[in-house]
Amino acid sequence: MQLTRTLTAAFAVVALALAGCSGGGQANEAGSSQLVLGNNGDVLTWDPAEMKEGAVIHYAEAVYDPLLRKTPESKIEGNLATAYEYNADLTELTLKLRDGVTFSDGAAFDADAVKVNLEARKKGAGSASEAARAIERVEVVDKATVRLHLSEPSPGLLAALATYLGYMASPTALSSGTIASNPVGSGPYTYDSGASEKGVKYTFKARDGYWNREAFPFENVVIRPYEEFTARYNALATGQIQFMYGTPDMVPKAKTDGLTVKTVPGEWQGIILQDRAGKASAALGDVRVRQAINHALDRKAILDTHYGGFGQVSTQTFNPSSEAWVPELNARYPYDPAKARELLAAAGYGSGFKIKVSYSEGFMSPLVPIVTQYLGDVGITVEQVPVNGFANGGLETLKGQPAFMLSFSTNIPAWTDVLNKLTPTSLWNNFKYTDETVTRLLKEIPAAQGDKQAALYKELNTHLVEQAWFAPIVTQENVYLFKSDIDVTMQQAQLMPSLRFFAPAK
Repeated sequence: MQLTRTLTAAFAVVALALAGCSGGGQANEAGSSQLVLGNNGDVLTWDPAEMKEGAVIHYAEAVYDPLLRKTPESKIEGNLATAYEYNADLTELTLKLRDGVTFSDGAAFDADAVKVNLEARKKGAGSASEAARAIERVEVVDKATVRLHLSEPSPGLLAALATYLGYMASPTALSSGTIASNPVGSGPYTYDSGASEKGVKYTFKARDGYWNREAFPFENVVIRPYEEFTARYNALATGQIQFMYGTPDMVPKAKTDGLTVKTVPGEWQGIILQDRAGKASAALGDVRVRQAINHALDRKAILDTHYGGFGQVSTQTFNPSSEAWVPELNARYPYDPAKARELLAAAGYGSGFKIKVSYSEGFMSPLVPIVTQYLGDVGITVEQVPVNGFANGGLETLKGQPAFMLSFSTNIPAWTDVLNKLTPTSLWNNFKYTDETVTRLLKEIPAAQGDKQAALYKELNTHLVEQAWFAPIVTQENVYLFKSDIDVTMQQAQLMPSLRFFAPAK
């Protein structure tokens, strides 16, 4: 089949949009003392317990410090907690806390504050909630020491403490219930509501006396949300922002416009076939149907055209650098329409069937018709169900859909991906599906270490691919575009590089 979207057409869209763009509209705010970021979307809440993984991390990092932090290679190191140590059976984690840190409301950061925050995360429904479940009790050993008692070993706990689980908010703001609308943290900046406009821009001013000022050299940070890629690119090209998460088809134009282009292996894109028990779509309850969907996709053609070669074909949902990755699995579902039809016929769907596939408008819109055409070629009629962006309730809409398309981050350690998508309570497993093999492996993996744990991860990954829980297309290269007046250090296994990896250009 011929793909319906080409890179040339995509270039034309961007060029046409820029041709109609004058330098007017929003003022050019960028400068040596101010960093202006274009974000993928709006921030729905300032409560770390309710924040969802993704581009929202920049909003969070401006005001909240994490207990631990990730290096550019996603290794864990100390931050507000200067040291950490597990006991022998990995069921207790002791954290030694940094002295002299305060929240922006003047309250002291100490072990009591950590306890309040972690207990609040346990009650939330955001990205931190799955990792928080493993924390059975938070013990205040002394003002500078906390001990987390775990119900079972949790391989992703340290990584979680370096992001949403570990973001420290003022205990006063948490207890008053104002944290969702008014962020108060121990982070490098404070939110300037007077210089902000919801949905348009969010302004943050550097905190006096912040303990790690040299890591955050900008006096002010401004975040502007743009859910639509072309609008975001226009803002970058005209100097209204300095940085954005881009798409592969923007790269040639960006280079012509003198922008810096960097990439890092990152997200997978494709379909989550979440109705694996066939509750809303009976066909998806048959593994042969799910396998047929995988065989129907010409991943190499989609990679070369839609993604411009920025990535690799993939049947896997884990990070290529993680312990779960099995290179051979990417050959499991070669493009084979005849095989797809054979599997459908064996499952009783020789005449095809209809399925609703939902997607978040904007981000996935160009890929959806391509997938629709490939599935249509083997008799699967896709009813496209566009939903609002996450800032407008789209996440809630996806929960009842049998299948949906999104761009999903891949993480190190792999356990973070397990918590995001594979447990019965995962944010992206809304039908709460599991099976005996997955249930067993999710118990065995946390209790193992080293080579044994890696082998169990690979067994899990292989099982998921064989059972076709998902229909990935590519593990793409995340594309970042930015102005020459800033430097950005790329970060593995995180959608957006952390704020401390941004600096004025030398």
